[in-house]
Amino acid sequence: MKDYYTVVASFPHLPYFADTERLPLSRLRLEQRLRMLDADETRQIFQAEFLVGWRLPAGKVGGGNIAASYKTGLQSIGQPVLREFVEYRLDIQTVLAALRIRQAGRDPQQHPGTWGIGRWVKHIETHWDAADFRLGTVYPWLLEVGNTLAAADAMALDRLLMDTVWRKLSHLGDINPFGFEAITAFVFKWDITQAWLLRDACAAKQRFQILIDEVKHVQ
Repeated sequence: MKDYYTVVASFPHLPYFADTERLPLSRLRLEQRLRMLDADETRQIFQAEFLVGWRLPAGKVGGGNIAASYKTGLQSIGQPVLREFVEYRLDIQTVLAALRIRQAGRDPQQHPGTWGIGRWVKHIETHWDAADFRLGTVYPWLLEVGNTLAAADAMALDRLLMDTVWRKLSHLGDINPFGFEAITAFVFKWDITQAWLLRDACAAKQRFQILIDEVKHVQ
């Protein structure tokens, strides 16, 4: 489907996730609109959601065969904008995984080839002792994320990361307001909003402890 106008025009306005009290579109209605696309485009969106939907715990990309599974899944996404966004999200997850591993007092060499994926793995390993892995210019929020991890402030971590990705999606959507970029932006903003609405302070604290425990028990 080359003319995406009809799909984009069918989307309701989606307010900033932290200001939203309810989703303006159900999952069923969202999928109905996405199925107006070519079948392969719809499949790629669903695959991207599977890989980087917000249900994925912060920093959970490595361990066992997980990293290999993500690499395989990424190969099935050929739509340029969608692939760019998935790679962006996986890069963030890899940076977060590195912060978690370091906070737990572990070394990435204990998990060769499995702790993360993407273009920054070797760079992070090389600059492991730098507070920001020398990625501060690429990810200005990195030190703040490290501080929220150290403070065990799960809600602040969630909001910071969601805001960062939301702004990325807004930029993508603005590139072509009635193109596939806008569809990608809406779908993953919807995903962020749904995840935010499902969160509360108590549940977030529990999730944070689970993340820390996962790192402590990595084999």
